[in-house]
Amino acid sequence: MYNDITREIGLWNPSTRRCRLIPKSLDVKPKDWFQYRDFVGLCFDVETEDYKVIQVSSFEPRPLTGVNYLRKVQIYCLSTDCWRLIDSDFHIHCCAPEAGLGQSLNGIYFHQGEDYTAGPVIKPVILSFDLRKEKYQRVLQYPEQNTDNRLVTQLESIDDKLACITFNHTDFSSRIFKVWMLNNYNTTKELWTELYKIDFMSPEIQTRDGCYYGGILAISRNGKFGLLDYKSSMCYNSITDQINLCTVKATIYKESLVSIDAASKSISS
Repeated sequence: MYNDITREIGLWNPSTRRCRLIPKSLDVKPKDWFQYRDFVGLCFDVETEDYKVIQVSSFEPRPLTGVNYLRKVQIYCLSTDCWRLIDSDFHIHCCAPEAGLGQSLNGIYFHQGEDYTAGPVIKPVILSFDLRKEKYQRVLQYPEQNTDNRLVTQLESIDDKLACITFNHTDFSSRIFKVWMLNNYNTTKELWTELYKIDFMSPEIQTRDGCYYGGILAISRNGKFGLLDYKSSMCYNSITDQINLCTVKATIYKESLVSIDAASKSISS
């Protein structure tokens, strides 16, 4: 949990019903520069079995000179309860806080960002952070071309693999959400597989809800079910192509009994 006004960060474990504020991050703002925005992500290092928090702070000069932002990357470790400034070549990339949180999978934290090396056009990309090396590395391309920011994208996980939900918000004639899965991260080129797609303009959805605007809240671990966001939530079965109304609201999380006070205690999930 992050408060973008006070810049306080809180850890919450819904399994143990405990919450606490972690120490404030380091003051790394250069003199005469303005704090622009922060990106905060929670990750799990599978090698050290330690929870980590990444904070990417963007600063802009005065007077403003376009996209010439300065970025500082800090990392917090639950085991040490302190922050460290890390050396990260992040001047050509930018986080996208409005795109939502990322996914921590197999020692890599994926989240959405922007690439400024593509010339005058800012290119949306997926950034990857190696938790063991504590550095940003590969930049991933989306499963579909995202020219002119026409795609609305959301990162999820299926079977411990990165998944991506795409939707073309500029095409008003259709409202089709596609669910993709990244087959292998350790390759020079991304290999995405389209698992299924949901047509929000299908007669069944429009008849049940009376409108055709919504999105995918989450997908199940095996990728066979999806939770749709409408006036009321709906559960979609990609195997039978059936949609059922959900009468309850829930917070989706991976159950863990790890203490938010120390990562040295045993973890069960």
